[in-house]
Amino acid sequence: MHPLLLYITILGFIVSFLLLINIKESNRVNIFLFAFFFINNLYSLAHYATIYSGSKTMIAVLLVNLTPLFLTVGPILYFYVRGVLRDDFRLSKLDLLHFIPAFILLINILPHLFSSFDSKLEYAERVLHNPAEILNNKNLFIPSVVNFLLRPIIGLIYMFVCIRLMFLKFKYERPDDKQSKLIFKWLSFLIFNALLVYASFLIFTIFSFQTLDYKIAEVKGYYFLNVTLIGLVLFNVSLLFFPNILYGLPQLDFMVSNYVQDTDTESVKKGVRSFEISTEKLELLHHKIEHYCERKPYLNPDFSLSTMSADTDIPVHHLSYYFNEHLNINFNAWKNDHKINYVIYLIENGSNEMLTLDALAKQAGFGSRTTFFNAFKQKMGLTPSEFLNKQHNL
Repeated sequence: MHPLLLYITILGFIVSFLLLINIKESNRVNIFLFAFFFINNLYSLAHYATIYSGSKTMIAVLLVNLTPLFLTVGPILYFYVRGVLRDDFRLSKLDLLHFIPAFILLINILPHLFSSFDSKLEYAERVLHNPAEILNNKNLFIPSVVNFLLRPIIGLIYMFVCIRLMFLKFKYERPDDKQSKLIFKWLSFLIFNALLVYASFLIFTIFSFQTLDYKIAEVKGYYFLNVTLIGLVLFNVSLLFFPNILYGLPQLDFMVSNYVQDTDTESVKKGVRSFEISTEKLELLHHKIEHYCERKPYLNPDFSLSTMSADTDIPVHHLSYYFNEHLNINFNAWKNDHKINYVIYLIENGSNEMLTLDALAKQAGFGSRTTFFNAFKQKMGLTPSEFLNKQHNL
C-alpha cells in the first residue's frame, strides 16, 4: 500500500498547486480550498514517512513539527464552505478564534520544536525501532495521544458545523438554477467525503494506539484505513468531476479595470432569506450589466436570465437579487423596458415610416404582438398606435 499512498499524495500536491496558480480576484475563496488540500496531503506525506518510508530524516521533519498545522484543516474547510455559500471569502477578527486549538498545540510542542535536529533524529530512530515511541516526544502539558486524536476529532466537529451551514442555506432556498445546483453538489461531496475520511481515520488511530504496532493496526483497521485512502483519492481527483472549482465557483467579486466610483449611498443590507450583497459589489455588478447591455442582448427573442448569467458569469441568484432587491423590478419587466426603449428609439428615428408595428416588435425581440402591446402599454400608458398618433400630432 505504501507506494500507492505516496503516489496519491504527489497527485494531491499537483492538484493543490493547480488550485494555487489559478487563484484570481474572482475566486479568492479557493485560497481555503488550496490550504485544505495541501495540508491534508501534507498529513498524508507525514503518515507515509512515519509508517512506510523508513527515513529518519522524513520522520524528524514531519512527524511532530507540523501537528498544529494539521489542526487547522477543520476551520479552513469551514471558511471555504461559508465563503462559497455567502459569496464572501473575507475573515473577521473573531474568525481567528478558530485557530486557538492549533495555537495551544503549538505551545505544547515547543520543547520538541526547539530541540536540536540531532535530537529529532534520535526520536525518529526510536520510532523506527519501536512504534510505541511515537508517543514519547517532548510536550509541555498535553500528552501525545491527545495531540494525534485531536486532528480527526476537530475535523469531525467542523464537518457537522459545515453540514449545519448547508442546512440553513438550502432549507428554504432550493438549488433550482444551474449554479446553485453546482454549489450544492460540490459542497455536499466535499463535506461527506471529509466526514468519511476523518471518521475512518479516527477509528484507525484508536486501533493504532491500542496495539502500538502499525502492522497489527493495519490488519485490525484494514477497512477503515482503506476508506481513508479512498477518501484521499476522491479529494485529489475531484477536479475531474468538478472542473469548475479550479477557477472557482461563480463569484460576484468582479474587478473592473480603471473603474473607480465614489458613492454616498448607504450600505445595502437587504437580503433574500440569508443572502445579501454589499454596496461595493452592487456598484461593480451595475457597471458590468451596463457594459453588457451595450450589446443589446435583450433584442434576442430567446434572451433569458440564464442566458444573461452565462454571458456575464454572474450567478443567477445574484442577478435576481440585483433586479428584485436593488432595482425593485423583476427580470422580465426589466427586459421588456429595454425592448420598448429600443422600439421608441426606432420610432423617433423614423423607422415606423418604413416598418409596421409588428415588424418593430419583431426587431425588438418580442415573441408575439400581444406581448409587445401589453409591455408597451404597461410602460408608456398608451398602446403603440396611440403613441404613434400622439407623435404625429406633436
